[in-house]
Amino acid sequence: MIVRMKELFLFTTARSVDETVQRLGEFGVVDIKEINRPGSKIFQKRSEAVNKVEKAIAILTDFQNSKTKAVLKPKYTIDDPKQLVDRVIRTTEIRENCKKKLHEFTEQLAFYKTWGAHVALDDIAYLKKKGIYLRLYRAEKSLVQSLAKKHTLVAFPEQKGKVPVALITRSPNEKIKLKEEPIPDVAFDELTQRISRKERQLKEINVFLKDQARTIAYLQSYGLHVRDQLGTQWTLESMGDVEGLLKYLKGYVPKNAIEDFKIVAKHQNWGYAILEPENPQEVPVYIKNPKWISIIDPVMKFIDIVPGYKEVDVSIYFLIAFALFFAMLVGDAGYGAIFLLMAIALRRRIPRQPCMLIYVLSGATIVWGVLSGTYFGSEKIAAIPFINHLIIPDIASFGFDNISFMMHLSFLIGSIHLTVAHVIRFVRFINSIKALSEIGWIALVWGLFLITEHLVLGKAMPGWAPWLFVLGALLVALFSAAHKNFFRSMLVSIANLPLSLISGFSDIVSYVRLFAVGMATAAVAASFNHMILPKGIADMGFIELLLAIVALFLGHVLNIALALMAVMVHGIRLNMLEFAGHLGVQFSGEAYKPFKLSSPDDTLKTGA
Repeated sequence: MIVRMKELFLFTTARSVDETVQRLGEFGVVDIKEINRPGSKIFQKRSEAVNKVEKAIAILTDFQNSKTKAVLKPKYTIDDPKQLVDRVIRTTEIRENCKKKLHEFTEQLAFYKTWGAHVALDDIAYLKKKGIYLRLYRAEKSLVQSLAKKHTLVAFPEQKGKVPVALITRSPNEKIKLKEEPIPDVAFDELTQRISRKERQLKEINVFLKDQARTIAYLQSYGLHVRDQLGTQWTLESMGDVEGLLKYLKGYVPKNAIEDFKIVAKHQNWGYAILEPENPQEVPVYIKNPKWISIIDPVMKFIDIVPGYKEVDVSIYFLIAFALFFAMLVGDAGYGAIFLLMAIALRRRIPRQPCMLIYVLSGATIVWGVLSGTYFGSEKIAAIPFINHLIIPDIASFGFDNISFMMHLSFLIGSIHLTVAHVIRFVRFINSIKALSEIGWIALVWGLFLITEHLVLGKAMPGWAPWLFVLGALLVALFSAAHKNFFRSMLVSIANLPLSLISGFSDIVSYVRLFAVGMATAAVAASFNHMILPKGIADMGFIELLLAIVALFLGHVLNIALALMAVMVHGIRLNMLEFAGHLGVQFSGEAYKPFKLSSPDDTLKTGA
């Protein structure tokens, strides 16, 4: 549900502005909109501090493991969090430079593996002073003889399919049209010592970073503090100013928090004005749902969409439809069981909402897989008597000719899904004549469903089907476009109707992907099984059986990955495009982000 918001203007004296901002942050419900653009050096410095902390935490997270989590205190302690952040970032820069140098040295070492560890660089330099130039190449064996006729060459024993050759010349310009081997400027012994030192340095750096990974929780607390500082500075600089005496800000407050705000404002002697928002486009969107609906929030955050303030919260509709689509697209009880077991095993590491969502999706997948008789794409498992009795033939994956019914079911699900969208719009416009146009659209959706069934499946249309188009088109033409000029509205609606009907037809047809992708998932799994175990496991030896298990594991992992990709593409698309399009939701909103101070520990201020 989208919580109704109030527009707020708050006024305070310049002398008490710091206390006002602090109290607003503690109150934590006002989404503040900038009146002036922040850009001072202090603001930039605090932005850099936040970025540095986030970077340091990201670096240390790569070095974190179960042991570093278990030990609370690091061996090398740095009390100042700011110094710790700078040290981690600087150490990482040194580490990258060390790896770069080590790579360069290793490439130079490859020279000595080809030309020998006893190459005397001083002798090469001495020859150059005397006007004798030495150039080194690696040539194809077939070219060596022809090159020797034109140049003075010394050939060495063949290595890895190529012959090392040394060109000896008195001309500084004489070269062979091959890639010249660069001669290192460091002798072999010195080079190996440098590599050893760099490897030792890199090892020490890694030990330090693994040790400091134990401070991640400490840095996260410090991160809250520097983010609070940044938020406070942003709020101060974004406020309006009246002759240096009065400060004011604009923001939005949830309607249910207004009374609490008034109590705080009275206690702090703030001046304020609370109004109905004039421009819905500027109002942040605060979505608050029961816990069982909120489990879909991770998906909504992942695709990063927010409905507009005057639009509909699609969370509950998305959750129900997404669970069904997930079950049909994956469609395998075995895969669903894997998801469920993984969620149970990792329940303490996965946040509550994603974990509960996985429970729901895996449960729906298991139910669909049981009813369709799909267990890792195996027909033999589906043929077990007890399991076979649970199968519904019309949706079974194996042994039944049910393609027509599955396409019919997909079209039916699509029509119901789009009908729900128009019913929601009908309820929203119940006090407007536009509600009649939604009744018209419901009639058109079912008329398009019958046409789809006729064109794709060859089913005869009932005699009353044309009346659905007549009634629907009439209601849409008369009541769809809201305009002062009735006839102009009707003409606009009639002009848009043909394209809308074509779009509606394609929307219904697109739901066939539920059947097609689900069938493909089962077919791919069955193909893997057949390729790897064409005759079963009866005649297999231990090694063959072990290799078959590994191959089956890899095959099904690949199939699961493809199924999950299909869910992300098709399952989300049907909700976000087809359903949302008929519902009129454009996801043009901006999420509600109240200014809220969250740092729990004042002891961290030493490094600010």
